[in-house]
Amino acid sequence: MSIDWSLLTKMPVWLARQGSELNKLRRAAVKFWQRFVDLMEFPAKQLDPMTAELELVHLLAWEREISQLATETEAMYRTRVKYALPFAKGAGSKVGWLSMFEKLGIPWITINERVSDVDWDVVDLQLLDNSFGNQQALLELICRQYGRTTRRYQFTTIAQMHITMPLTTFASNNDLAIAALSTHLKPAKRIMTMAGDSSYHVAATEQRV
Repeated sequence: MSIDWSLLTKMPVWLARQGSELNKLRRAAVKFWQRFVDLMEFPAKQLDPMTAELELVHLLAWEREISQLATETEAMYRTRVKYALPFAKGAGSKVGWLSMFEKLGIPWITINERVSDVDWDVVDLQLLDNSFGNQQALLELICRQYGRTTRRYQFTTIAQMHITMPLTTFASNNDLAIAALSTHLKPAKRIMTMAGDSSYHVAATEQRV
């Protein structure tokens, strides 16, 4: 609940003088009602895992069969508790998994099934290398909890690298002429000229760490 107390308790200029008794009474009333509103909102906040006290979040997690990992952040833990039911409903489906990873804040992932030269029951999860390194325990837990019982899951990581490729150009021209000597007055018919023109572009890669 957002309340604009300054607008709600606005008084005429001649009554709202700084340091006046009436202004002090107004400020005291605002503090009182702010505390009252906070007390009224407290029970409602405890129903939302994102705003509830952490001890209550643990109770909700136990009820929803969610266990906290030592390596995950509190925000991700609260998110898993909040969306436990939607995650369970979308378990195994590609749409459900993509929605789950989006809510968990994992930036990029691709789910591939029936991959060539791989057993038919293997599902390949492609994700960024830093996401896998930071969330490996969480990803393994997700596969165990929400994966299909008839599927195996493997991870493929993709590393992003910035590459600079300066272009270098060089070119060459060449001519070849062939002539046959003739002692007759009329010109020889075996004179021919061949010309060629070639150009090459070479790019050198430079990797920056």
